[in-house]
Amino acid sequence: MKVLILLTLLLPLVASAKDLTPVDKPELATVLGFLDEIAATSPNSDQPYIVRVYAAPTGAYECGGTVASCPDVRLLVTVSYGDLGETPVLYQLPLQKGWEFGDWSSPTTTGDTRMARFTVRTTLPDANIDPAARKAWRSQEYSVLISPESASYVRH
Repeated sequence: MKVLILLTLLLPLVASAKDLTPVDKPELATVLGFLDEIAATSPNSDQPYIVRVYAAPTGAYECGGTVASCPDVRLLVTVSYGDLGETPVLYQLPLQKGWEFGDWSSPTTTGDTRMARFTVRTTLPDANIDPAARKAWRSQEYSVLISPESASYVRH
């Protein structure tokens, strides 16, 4: 009797189940699978837009001793006004071996456009890099100005 009740309850679930097929977009799967939000404007921020900063490795593998053997990491930045129905604008900085967020700076105006402002620094993965290669490597800082209309960066 219990089996009959269970079958009556579970049979509709089995009959309505649908198979999912994989999406054949390896680059998108890699970005989404490893995406890490490293910064976002807070609701009480003095930045004029909603800005989110993401780091996303281009592959899932380890360094092989040299800096060049490490996977590249994308730095993706979305910016929007925060309006309903709005699609954020997406920007990307040059590929590096790693990224870390620096800090938010006071917004500025370029021409007639208010610009959010922040800094990021390049980094290296923690493991599997020769000590001599790690010692020779130098971090770079990027100052970023961004709005939904335009964006720019300066590398220091």
